Amino acid sequence: MSLPLALTALSVPVLVILAALVQPDAGVPPFVVRVALFALAGGAAYLFDDAAAQLTSVTPPTLWRRRLLGLAGGAALLAGAWAGCLLVLGWQDSRPPIAVATFELVLLCLVAGACSAVLVQRGDPEPGARVAPAVLLLGTTVMIAEPLLRTTILLPWDGDGPDAALVLAWAALGLLAAVVLLLASRDPASPPALVWVRSPRRRSKDSGSA
Repeated sequence: MSLPLALTALSVPVLVILAALVQPDAGVPPFVVRVALFALAGGAAYLFDDAAAQLTSVTPPTLWRRRLLGLAGGAALLAGAWAGCLLVLGWQDSRPPIAVATFELVLLCLVAGACSAVLVQRGDPEPGARVAPAVLLLGTTVMIAEPLLRTTILLPWDGDGPDAALVLAWAALGLLAAVVLLLASRDPASPPALVWVRSPRRRSKDSGSA
C-alpha cells in the first residue's frame, strides 16, 4: 500500500469534516462532496503502484497474486474513507443518495485503475502520481462545465435521480474500464488465452506427409 493512497484516504474525510465545521447550519456544499468523491476515485490509481516492480516482476507468483494484498488493503482503506464521509454528511443532513454516489465512485475507481494498469503495462511502475491528479482535475472540470453546457454528465444527486439512459452509459463506461483493466493487468509470463493445440491424429498426418 503506497503512502499517497493512505494520505488520500485520510485527508478526504478531514476535508469533509472541516467543511461541516465551517458552516454547521448550512451543511456540506455538494461541490465539496463531489471533490471528495473525485479525490477518492483518484486514490484508486495508487493501488497499482509498485516502486520495486523490477524486482517483484521476476518472482514466481503471478501478477494478481502479488497485487492481491495491496489491492485488498487499499480498497478497504478507500471504502472506510468513503464510509466516514457518508457518516459526516449524514450528521449534516447533506448526504447524497448512497447507492447512486457509491455507484459513481466505484465506476470512477475502475476508470482510474484501468488507466493505471495501462501505464504499468507501458513500463511506469508508479502511475498513481499521473492518474490521480488527472481524475480529480477532469471530474472537477466536468462538474463546472455541466451548468455552462446545460447538460447532465455526472449522475444527479437530487430530484428523482438519474434516468435509465445515463445509468446505462455510466455502466457501459465501467464495463469498458473493467475489461481494459483485466487485459492490461494480464501477466506477461502467462500463456496466451487462446492456444491452438493440434491433436495427435493431426500431428501424425503432418508427420506422414513430411
